[in-house]
Amino acid sequence: MMPPPHARFLHPAPLPVGARLARGWRLTAYEAGGAVARLGRRSASVDALLMAAGVREGAFAGAWNPLSRARPRGWNDRALTRLRQAASRLRWVEGIGRADRPTWCEQHLLILGDVRRTAVLARRFRQHAILRVRLRALSRLLVLR
Repeated sequence: MMPPPHARFLHPAPLPVGARLARGWRLTAYEAGGAVARLGRRSASVDALLMAAGVREGAFAGAWNPLSRARPRGWNDRALTRLRQAASRLRWVEGIGRADRPTWCEQHLLILGDVRRTAVLARRFRQHAILRVRLRALSRLLVLR
């Protein structure tokens, strides 16, 4: 059973993005280090990853397709490389976000620790949102714009 919409987004309604993008976030599986997170759900595998890292929270952030505008693969790869460099003092795990309908995927980082640092980086890379994961809690989307 899916939780109600208010359990998923950390932003007052209406969201500053279209229904199509919000639906895409709901359908996406965020993966890193063998753990899978879905918006509005708890994940035992994410809990295990966070505990192994000795942190209570983290967030998935990317650099691809800023402001949800499609960019060529080379541009996206260079942006992700810059995100990795910007996060070099933080602990992170390579990740990916995937959805089946419509079929798409983007590379992300699961940045471990204080989500506020991840939000700063995501804003710098013009991302709409980050997916916050916490120990024994529902994952939530923190809308940045």
